Amino acid sequence: MGLDIKCYPYGMYGENTYLITDDATGFKAVIDPGYFGMDVRMDIINNAYLKYVLLTHGHHDHLLVAKEYLEEYSAVRFAAPEKEMPLIHDQPVTCPEPTMLLKEGDVITLGETELRVIETPGHTAGGICFATDSEIFTGDTLFRLSVGRTDLPTGDWETLVKSITEKLYTLDENLTVYPGHGDPTTIGYEKRANPFV
Repeated sequence: MGLDIKCYPYGMYGENTYLITDDATGFKAVIDPGYFGMDVRMDIINNAYLKYVLLTHGHHDHLLVAKEYLEEYSAVRFAAPEKEMPLIHDQPVTCPEPTMLLKEGDVITLGETELRVIETPGHTAGGICFATDSEIFTGDTLFRLSVGRTDLPTGDWETLVKSITEKLYTLDENLTVYPGHGDPTTIGYEKRANPFV
């Protein structure tokens, strides 16, 4: 048992919206709601199965259609990083107020899957990742052979490098990395090959 993961890249930035499904229960969560197409709605299948909409950080391409998800799936819980709220409120699109504020060490329970919250500031001041025993959703902190930019508001290069080396590179090297843009990778591959860290 584990997670079924579907990715929907969208928009001029190729933002990855993920729909994850706990194999044991069928319960689902959306990570980084930047896309809301008919295909993802068909994959959700039943309103009762979607339990969470989760946000890794506060940039507009990652929260673009959070409002649409919450309107379509009225029972869903919207969870965002507590330290990102000032940035979320400063985006050019309106984002609903979260029903859950997340911090380091919090756990989201999705059926038999646990998603652990890891704070990884740097790309933004309050960005987080969601980790299971097999995968990690890194938002814009870590990409395949790249890292998140730090020249936008609240970004900081030294903080980003510290988050990657001290928080992510200490994890199991076999963890599959699902980034906010681009293709999946692994922690081990990035430790060996990423030219930015």
